[in-house]
Amino acid sequence: MPQIQHLLFDLDDTLYTDETGLFVEVGARIQDWTQRALNVSQDEAERVRNHYFNTYGTTMSGLLRDHPELDIDDYLDYVHDVDITKYLDPAPELDAMLSRLPAPKSVFTNSITSWAQRITRHLGIRHHFERIFDVRAVGYRSKPDPHAFEVVLSALDLPGEACVLLDDRAFYLEGAAAAGIHTILVRKGARATSAIEAAVGHILEAEPIILQLLKGD
Repeated sequence: MPQIQHLLFDLDDTLYTDETGLFVEVGARIQDWTQRALNVSQDEAERVRNHYFNTYGTTMSGLLRDHPELDIDDYLDYVHDVDITKYLDPAPELDAMLSRLPAPKSVFTNSITSWAQRITRHLGIRHHFERIFDVRAVGYRSKPDPHAFEVVLSALDLPGEACVLLDDRAFYLEGAAAAGIHTILVRKGARATSAIEAAVGHILEAEPIILQLLKGD
Protein backbone atom coordinates (compact mmCIF):
# COMPACT_ATOMS: atom_id res chain seq x y z
CA MET A 1 0.00 0.00 0.00
CA PRO A 2 1.41 3.43 -0.91
CA GLN A 3 2.18 5.65 2.06
CA ILE A 4 -0.61 8.07 2.93
CA GLN A 5 0.48 11.46 1.67
CA HIS A 6 -2.65 13.61 1.87
CA LEU A 7 -5.72 13.95 4.08
CA LEU A 8 -8.98 15.14 2.53
CA PHE A 9 -11.73 16.47 4.77
CA ASP A 10 -15.32 17.10 3.82
CA LEU A 11 -16.61 20.32 5.37
CA ASP A 12 -20.28 20.41 6.31
CA ASP A 13 -21.32 17.91 8.97
CA THR A 14 -17.77 16.51 9.04
CA LEU A 15 -15.29 19.14 10.22
CA TYR A 16 -18.18 20.64 12.16
CA THR A 17 -21.72 19.63 13.01
CA ASP A 18 -24.63 21.98 13.53
CA GLU A 19 -27.38 21.67 16.09
CA THR A 20 -28.35 25.35 16.20
CA GLY A 21 -30.03 25.86 12.83
CA LEU A 22 -27.36 26.57 10.21
CA PHE A 23 -28.33 23.63 8.03
CA VAL A 24 -32.00 24.50 8.45
CA GLU A 25 -31.36 27.98 7.07
CA VAL A 26 -29.26 26.66 4.18
CA GLY A 27 -31.93 24.09 3.38
CA ALA A 28 -34.62 26.74 3.41
CA ARG A 29 -32.60 28.84 0.98
CA ILE A 30 -32.12 25.83 -1.33
CA GLN A 31 -35.86 25.25 -1.36
CA ASP A 32 -36.65 28.94 -1.82
CA TRP A 33 -34.31 29.28 -4.81
CA THR A 34 -35.63 26.08 -6.36
CA GLN A 35 -39.22 27.20 -5.93
CA ARG A 36 -38.60 30.55 -7.59
CA ALA A 37 -36.38 29.21 -10.38
CA LEU A 38 -38.78 26.43 -11.36
CA ASN A 39 -41.94 28.43 -10.58
CA VAL A 40 -43.44 25.63 -8.52
CA SER A 41 -45.17 25.32 -5.15
CA GLN A 42 -43.29 24.92 -1.88
CA ASP A 43 -44.36 21.29 -1.67
CA GLU A 44 -43.13 20.59 -5.19
CA ALA A 45 -39.85 22.39 -4.52
CA GLU A 46 -39.34 20.23 -1.43
CA ARG A 47 -40.10 17.07 -3.41
CA VAL A 48 -37.66 18.08 -6.18
CA ARG A 49 -34.97 18.97 -3.67
CA ASN A 50 -35.27 15.63 -1.84
CA HIS A 51 -35.39 13.67 -5.09
CA TYR A 52 -32.27 15.34 -6.48
CA PHE A 53 -30.33 14.94 -3.24
CA ASN A 54 -31.22 11.28 -2.82
CA THR A 55 -30.62 10.47 -6.50
CA TYR A 56 -27.57 12.54 -7.40
CA GLY A 57 -26.01 13.51 -4.07
CA THR A 58 -26.83 17.22 -4.25
CA THR A 59 -29.76 19.36 -5.33
CA MET A 60 -27.37 21.22 -7.62
CA SER A 61 -26.51 18.06 -9.56
CA GLY A 62 -30.16 17.40 -10.30
CA LEU A 63 -30.79 20.98 -11.35
CA LEU A 64 -27.85 20.83 -13.75
CA ARG A 65 -29.11 17.60 -15.28
CA ASP A 66 -32.74 18.61 -15.74
CA HIS A 67 -32.52 22.39 -16.03
CA PRO A 68 -29.24 23.39 -17.70
CA GLU A 69 -30.76 26.76 -18.56
CA LEU A 70 -30.62 27.84 -14.90
CA ASP A 71 -27.83 30.03 -13.49
CA ILE A 72 -26.21 27.54 -11.14
CA ASP A 73 -23.67 30.08 -9.87
CA ASP A 74 -26.55 32.27 -8.72
CA TYR A 75 -27.94 29.21 -6.93
CA LEU A 76 -24.63 28.46 -5.21
CA ASP A 77 -24.10 32.04 -4.11
CA TYR A 78 -27.67 32.41 -2.83
CA VAL A 79 -27.85 29.24 -0.76
CA HIS A 80 -24.51 29.97 0.93
CA ASP A 81 -25.34 33.60 1.77
CA VAL A 82 -25.76 32.88 5.48
CA ASP A 83 -24.28 34.52 8.56
CA ILE A 84 -22.42 31.55 10.02
CA THR A 85 -21.37 33.46 13.14
CA LYS A 86 -24.92 33.10 14.49
CA TYR A 87 -24.52 29.35 14.55
CA LEU A 88 -20.88 28.28 14.97
CA ASP A 89 -18.20 28.73 17.62
CA PRO A 90 -14.41 28.34 17.29
CA ALA A 91 -13.16 24.75 17.61
CA PRO A 92 -9.90 24.68 19.60
CA GLU A 93 -10.01 20.90 20.13
CA LEU A 94 -10.27 20.33 16.39
CA ASP A 95 -7.45 22.81 15.82
CA ALA A 96 -5.27 20.84 18.23
CA MET A 97 -6.15 17.51 16.63
CA LEU A 98 -5.34 18.74 13.14
CA SER A 99 -2.01 20.02 14.47
CA ARG A 100 -1.14 16.50 15.59
CA LEU A 101 -1.73 14.92 12.19
CA PRO A 102 1.61 15.03 10.31
CA ALA A 103 0.35 15.12 6.72
CA PRO A 104 -0.77 17.74 4.20
CA LYS A 105 -4.49 18.45 4.36
CA SER A 106 -7.17 19.84 2.05
CA VAL A 107 -10.89 20.49 2.21
CA PHE A 108 -12.95 18.64 -0.40
CA THR A 109 -16.50 19.97 -0.36
CA ASN A 110 -19.62 20.04 -2.49
CA SER A 111 -20.11 23.65 -1.39
CA ILE A 112 -18.15 26.69 -2.61
CA THR A 113 -14.73 28.04 -1.67
CA SER A 114 -15.96 31.23 -0.01
CA TRP A 115 -18.22 29.17 2.28
CA ALA A 116 -15.39 26.81 3.19
CA GLN A 117 -13.06 29.73 3.85
CA ARG A 118 -15.54 31.53 6.09
CA ILE A 119 -16.32 28.43 8.12
CA THR A 120 -12.74 27.19 8.56
CA ARG A 121 -11.57 30.68 9.52
CA HIS A 122 -14.38 31.05 12.05
CA LEU A 123 -13.59 27.63 13.50
CA GLY A 124 -9.92 28.64 13.74
CA ILE A 125 -8.61 25.86 11.48
CA ARG A 126 -8.10 27.49 8.08
CA HIS A 127 -4.29 27.44 8.43
CA HIS A 128 -4.24 23.63 8.40
CA PHE A 129 -5.47 23.28 4.82
CA GLU A 130 -3.22 23.71 1.82
CA ARG A 131 -6.10 23.72 -0.65
CA ILE A 132 -9.87 23.87 -0.90
CA PHE A 133 -11.45 21.75 -3.61
CA ASP A 134 -14.97 23.04 -4.09
CA VAL A 135 -17.75 22.17 -6.50
CA ARG A 136 -16.56 24.71 -9.06
CA ALA A 137 -13.04 23.28 -9.01
CA VAL A 138 -14.38 19.90 -10.12
CA GLY A 139 -16.49 21.30 -12.95
CA TYR A 140 -19.73 21.30 -10.93
CA ARG A 141 -19.68 17.48 -10.88
CA SER A 142 -19.80 17.03 -7.14
CA LYS A 143 -19.13 13.99 -4.98
CA PRO A 144 -19.78 11.10 -5.62
CA ASP A 145 -19.27 11.73 -9.36
CA PRO A 146 -16.06 9.89 -10.40
CA HIS A 147 -14.93 13.01 -12.26
CA ALA A 148 -14.75 14.95 -8.98
CA PHE A 149 -12.30 12.45 -7.50
CA GLU A 150 -10.28 12.33 -10.72
CA VAL A 151 -9.84 16.12 -10.68
CA VAL A 152 -8.73 16.19 -7.04
CA LEU A 153 -6.26 13.33 -7.41
CA SER A 154 -4.85 14.87 -10.59
CA ALA A 155 -4.39 18.23 -8.86
CA LEU A 156 -2.60 16.52 -5.97
CA ASP A 157 -0.61 14.33 -8.39
CA LEU A 158 -1.32 11.33 -6.19
CA PRO A 159 -2.98 7.93 -6.60
CA GLY A 160 -6.13 7.34 -4.62
CA GLU A 161 -4.31 4.89 -2.37
CA ALA A 162 -2.13 7.73 -1.08
CA CYS A 163 -5.13 9.72 0.18
CA VAL A 164 -7.76 9.48 2.90
CA LEU A 165 -11.21 11.09 2.73
CA LEU A 166 -13.26 11.80 5.84
CA ASP A 167 -16.92 12.48 5.01
CA ASP A 168 -20.33 12.24 6.65
CA ARG A 169 -22.02 10.65 3.61
CA ALA A 170 -21.55 6.96 2.89
CA PHE A 171 -22.78 7.65 -0.65
CA TYR A 172 -19.83 9.98 -1.25
CA LEU A 173 -17.34 7.64 0.35
CA GLU A 174 -18.43 4.82 -1.94
CA GLY A 175 -17.33 7.02 -4.84
CA ALA A 176 -14.04 7.71 -3.08
CA ALA A 177 -13.44 4.00 -2.51
CA ALA A 178 -14.04 3.34 -6.21
CA ALA A 179 -11.21 5.80 -6.89
CA GLY A 180 -8.94 3.89 -4.52
CA ILE A 181 -9.12 6.49 -1.75
CA HIS A 182 -9.12 5.34 1.88
CA THR A 183 -12.40 6.16 3.60
CA ILE A 184 -13.54 7.20 7.07
CA LEU A 185 -17.22 7.85 7.71
CA VAL A 186 -18.00 10.55 10.27
CA ARG A 187 -21.59 10.05 11.45
CA LYS A 188 -23.30 8.99 14.67
CA GLY A 189 -24.16 5.31 14.66
CA ALA A 190 -22.23 4.65 11.45
CA ARG A 191 -20.56 1.33 10.72
CA ALA A 192 -17.74 0.22 8.45
CA THR A 193 -18.69 -1.54 5.22
CA SER A 194 -16.88 -2.97 2.23
CA ALA A 195 -16.44 0.59 0.91
CA ILE A 196 -15.95 2.30 4.27
CA GLU A 197 -12.80 1.29 6.11
CA ALA A 198 -13.68 2.94 9.42
CA ALA A 199 -16.54 4.84 11.00
CA VAL A 200 -16.61 7.30 13.90
CA GLY A 201 -19.34 9.30 15.55
CA HIS A 202 -17.41 12.59 15.64
CA ILE A 203 -14.43 14.04 13.80
CA LEU A 204 -12.32 14.11 16.97
CA GLU A 205 -12.64 10.33 17.24
CA ALA A 206 -10.90 9.89 13.89
CA GLU A 207 -7.43 10.90 15.13
CA PRO A 208 -6.14 7.44 16.15
CA ILE A 209 -7.45 5.89 12.92
CA ILE A 210 -5.72 8.51 10.80
CA LEU A 211 -2.49 8.10 12.74
CA GLN A 212 -2.60 4.34 12.14
CA LEU A 213 -3.09 4.90 8.42
CA LEU A 214 -0.21 7.36 8.35
CA LYS A 215 2.00 4.71 9.97
CA GLY A 216 0.95 2.23 7.32
CA ASP A 217 -0.98 0.00 9.74
